[in-house]
Amino acid sequence: MKVTYITYDSNAILSNSGKSGVIKKIFAQLSALQKLGVCSELVIMHRYLPANLPEGSKMRFIEARTAPYKNIWEKIRSSADIAHAIGEEIKSTSGDTVLYIRGLVPTPKMVRALRKRRKCLVVFELQSFVEREAALRSSWETVFAMKLFYGKVLRYADGIVGVTNEIALHYFKMSKRRDLPYLVNGNGIDVNSVPIRTPPPFDGKNLDLLCLAQVAKWHGLDRLIKGMAEYKGDVNVRLHIVGDGSEVPNLKRLVADLKLENSVAFHGFKTGKELDGFFDKCHIAVGSLGVHRNGNNRKESSTLKAREYCARGIPFIYEIEDPEITNKIPEFVLKFPSDESPVEIHRIVEYAFDVLPNVGYTYEMRKFAEDNLDWRTKMSILKSFLEGLSRKEGSE
Repeated sequence: MKVTYITYDSNAILSNSGKSGVIKKIFAQLSALQKLGVCSELVIMHRYLPANLPEGSKMRFIEARTAPYKNIWEKIRSSADIAHAIGEEIKSTSGDTVLYIRGLVPTPKMVRALRKRRKCLVVFELQSFVEREAALRSSWETVFAMKLFYGKVLRYADGIVGVTNEIALHYFKMSKRRDLPYLVNGNGIDVNSVPIRTPPPFDGKNLDLLCLAQVAKWHGLDRLIKGMAEYKGDVNVRLHIVGDGSEVPNLKRLVADLKLENSVAFHGFKTGKELDGFFDKCHIAVGSLGVHRNGNNRKESSTLKAREYCARGIPFIYEIEDPEITNKIPEFVLKFPSDESPVEIHRIVEYAFDVLPNVGYTYEMRKFAEDNLDWRTKMSILKSFLEGLSRKEGSE
């Protein structure tokens, strides 16, 4: 079996910044598949070949119109271009190959390409509720195209992979096919790519929180900062924000208004040993606290950041369920409501007194990540699923 991984996702390609977690995820998936003995390659469809790509994977580049778009017509032509390019891949691909496509292309061309007799298998990886997100940003032409063609595209797919059970079932139902194979396989992490932390001592007087993010509104850090302003306890709580992002200026104004300059520090984007140092000086990490603001009614998540926190061995707070983690090691995560209420800092302090004295927690979290969240484990599950599809196809 050979796997050709196709992406046209502009979020995966942030020009020269090298900060895209998505493209790192894709290369980690391919690397893990190759280590499992699966011949695999990456096909990137984009306006330009991205710079600073990770090394070590076989890759092809196909030039195609992709976001950002100049106007609605370019957006429509882009979908048609991508569908045509995927159709050409389908026509030229042999029978032992799986085309593994990140996302769906809701166009008549995509439906026609899938309906035709073909030798290869086509599987879609689905990361989110795309049509709901399009509606939230008033991209009505996208919503219209999805309503017309998403179900039809899925109807002719050979399988789908959802990163949460919620997402997989949503698109399974949309296909209106009772026999459509689907797999729930959450995001992973290359555990060996991040070091296990050396946790700092907790003296019961000072508690350092760490948020590592490309900070956006849906991270909900304003909820945490407002909670810090309301906190009247004896423990000195400090928040370290490592990363840049569109929401940072707003958070800096909020910190100034609440006179918390001595309690909230903005450190900017960090990598390497500098970043490792923050994990070694902070006690508890901060996951997303504003996912509900996306308005897509998600009940589950599978974030890359939560997996990094587990691999490094740092307990964290969060808002939305991540079943692969929160249902398995609930003692190392603290959940807050999915609403606009300020985060109750006294709960974090109580949690710190409860979990931090356990000197072995860092190694327990690391071992859990190695056994359950590493990309090698995740891709082994995917490999078995794809091989099952291939055997089914070969027997028909």
